[in-house]
Amino acid sequence: MADPKVSIIIPCYNGEPFISETLESVQMQTFRDWEAIVVNDGSTDNSAKVIGEFCANDSRINMIEQKNQGLAGARNAGLALSKGEFVNFLDADDLLMPNMLNQMVEKLKKNKLAGAVNCGWIFTDPEVKDLSWVNFGRHEGHLFDKLAHSNPFPCHAILLRREILEKVGDFDCSLKHCHDWDLWLRVARAGVSFSCFREPLVIYRMTPGSLSRNPITFYEAEREIILRGHKSDKRVKQPKAEFSEGCKCLMQESILQRLINNVGFAIAQGDDIQASRLFERTLEEEGFNITPDKMRFMTSALWFGSGIPKGHWKSLWERISLPLLKFLIRQEETLRMQGFAMESILEIICWKEIHKKSIPETMSGRELLAELGKRIIKRLLGSQGLNLTKFF
Repeated sequence: MADPKVSIIIPCYNGEPFISETLESVQMQTFRDWEAIVVNDGSTDNSAKVIGEFCANDSRINMIEQKNQGLAGARNAGLALSKGEFVNFLDADDLLMPNMLNQMVEKLKKNKLAGAVNCGWIFTDPEVKDLSWVNFGRHEGHLFDKLAHSNPFPCHAILLRREILEKVGDFDCSLKHCHDWDLWLRVARAGVSFSCFREPLVIYRMTPGSLSRNPITFYEAEREIILRGHKSDKRVKQPKAEFSEGCKCLMQESILQRLINNVGFAIAQGDDIQASRLFERTLEEEGFNITPDKMRFMTSALWFGSGIPKGHWKSLWERISLPLLKFLIRQEETLRMQGFAMESILEIICWKEIHKKSIPETMSGRELLAELGKRIIKRLLGSQGLNLTKFF
């Protein structure tokens, strides 16, 4: 048989609740010339049995079983056995829309100069009931400077030519997180041009597993990748000349953004203690200049980390109000910056979005916060006597 056109690498560790739907989304592709290599990475649940049933009924699906090596190791194992001209990396709880491969392959066929193509995506709940959080693809061309500061797309929203991976290497198993970002950065450093399909073609499911990450180790991995993007990288043997020594712009602002983003993730998990520990330790190490307007960097993390569909402000506020205010009041006292807590809230809460009336309640955003705020002021602020009325 001829080699398949597309190889889809799917690492799976205890993915029994979702792996069937993930594989079904692959089988539903209108583009039929693909292989799926599922790497059962030491699962202790019934993942192997579920995957085995798919393998028995579809010769395009194959399973590798190995001791647990983590996400990067599993992806590398699948990649080593894959044969497709194009490669996609799909996690065991995420989904491809039926026309994804067809659109992405056609995009790369038409644009011979592009080595990879990215598309838009949708964040959704575990049951895939809410599809309102849409993110459109918008990044194309040489993306090295962009990727030296942030990762603008999820792993399965990328299709790339295999020949590129042979030039820049595998996923880096020394990183605890963000292996895909590190790989895309190397791809971009090699001078690969990205094409873009604006419409969403993949779904990112916000499962308990994806929402339970460790903000401290995640920040450390993101900081490491930003540092790598601002110096040379011997792993890329033939970098594009202008990217060989790394990005030349200041990187502190990007590191600060990743810090506050992960602080927001800890708050979304209800852990203001961990948020404060990460924030205070890093401020001491990095010497960041903190002002209330910088705290807006955590807004998206509050949505994503809580798993609450974007726009449901009442649900979000009920979830994050106590840990958020505990964190901000502690930082106001630590920084000795009067008004820091409330000024930060006004930066974090997106008033323009609230006024779009994307939730069924008829209250304005300020009325909503005032009503919900009454429930926590007595419990949280006690006798501190902080006057909140002017903010509502």
